[in-house]
Amino acid sequence: MDLRRQKRFAVKLQSIMIGAPRKEWAGVVMNLSKTGCLIECDAQVYAGMSVAIRIEVPTEAAPLLIDRAAVRWNRGRQVGVSFVSITQPQQERLNQLLLQVKPEISQ
Repeated sequence: MDLRRQKRFAVKLQSIMIGAPRKEWAGVVMNLSKTGCLIECDAQVYAGMSVAIRIEVPTEAAPLLIDRAAVRWNRGRQVGVSFVSITQPQQERLNQLLLQVKPEISQ
């Protein structure tokens, strides 16, 4: 049973996850929702860790910025995060992006 509150959307978007102090990990966002995402990367993160995320949107010049996200889990190269703090303009950009992609088949 899937307990997610928001619909997930299948994507493949380049991203950078930023942790403290001065750690950055390149990755690919594999699914995305209004409240979180799954990133494939070689990050050295742990559940509860706070990170910022930059997501490259191919149709836009500037990346989508998530000011603060919480790592919920880390399995191998997959990292699940929930968005904790995102500005209203960035939330609106995220909402518009999600309108352009199809939901994942397996919910």
